[in-house]
Formats: sequence, structure tokens, C-alpha cells
Amino acid sequence: MWSWLSVALSGYISISALENNRIKQAAIFKILTLFMLLVMLWSQEALVGIVAWWVSLGLIISMVADGLYIAQKHLKFCFTGFIAAQLCYSASFWFKLSGDIVWWLPAMLFGIGVVSFFLLLPKIDRLIFPVVMMGMVLLQLNWAAGEVWLLNRTVASALGFTGSLTLTLSAMLLAIHDYRHPLDKGRYFISGSYLLAHCLITASLLI
Repeated sequence: MWSWLSVALSGYISISALENNRIKQAAIFKILTLFMLLVMLWSQEALVGIVAWWVSLGLIISMVADGLYIAQKHLKFCFTGFIAAQLCYSASFWFKLSGDIVWWLPAMLFGIGVVSFFLLLPKIDRLIFPVVMMGMVLLQLNWAAGEVWLLNRTVASALGFTGSLTLTLSAMLLAIHDYRHPLDKGRYFISGSYLLAHCLITASLLI
């Protein structure tokens, strides 16, 4: 319990610092938040395995990408880092799967993705290529997490699926806020949902 409270406090400090333009403090506490999730993950000796390694790699890549993004340095590298982190999380879910694939799930997610894309198109007209690329990566992440949930129907798998959906929501809000129309208190929603997504995905291995 205290570990999660520490994560929540560190995350809030990071978000508040970013909203008040304290860049260095925001970067330090955001990296610290993800680092604490990593420590929590590896404090469970029974979790050492391929799935934990993929989630850990995703957290480490996210630390680097987030630090650079907050400092507004090497933004193309940041984008690549976010994609790589999402692929790492995807791999952690795919390794949990065995047996037949439920094809209606990716069809439904693809349909929702297409509708969302055209609804957001007027707001992201300059970002079609990166949005499509990240959208496809997030689509297969949600597919993998959803497949795990449909297979197991446990609280842990539900947390993982919710985390992947929350990560997708955060990415959509970021694209709109940064490149088209700033949202009121947008940083709180974007960073809050982003950190919540990492917490949920990590918690899916800890519960």
C-alpha cells in the first residue's frame, strides 16, 4: 500500500511541476515514478521471467523517452522510444497467450480506431503518419491485452487491458493538446492517464 501511495505522490508532483513549468523537477519525479514501479516489479522474486523482463524494458525505455520529452530534446527519438515501450508491453501480453485467437476483438478495435481517426482527423491533419503508426502499435497492444483478459477473466488481466486502453487515451489527448488545440488542464489529464496506464500494466503482474 505504501509503495503505491509513494508512486501516486511522485506522479502528482511530476504533473504539478510540469503544469507550473518546473521542467527539471517534472522530469526527475516522472522518471522516479516509473523507477519505483520497476523496483516494485522486481521486489517480487516469483515474477522473474520473460513477461516481467518485457514490462521492465518498457518502463526503462519510457524513463528515457519521458525525460527527453519533458526537456523537449530529441523529439524523434522520444517518439521512437514511446513506440518501443508500447511494443515491449505488447510482447509481455503476447507471451501470456496460447490457443485460438478471438478475431472479433481486433475487428472491433480496428473499427473503433478507424472511426476515432476520422473524428480526430481535422485536429491532427499535420500528424497523419505518426498518428497512424502509433495507432497501429496501440491497436495491437490493446488486442494482446484484450486477448489475455478474454482468456483468463481475472482481476490482473482486467487491469492490464484497462492499462492498455488508458495508454491509448493518453496518446490521443497528447496529439490533440500538443499539435492542434490545447486542452484546459490538459497536462493533468495527459500525464495522469499516462502514469495510470503504466501503473495498471505493472499492477497486472503484481496482483
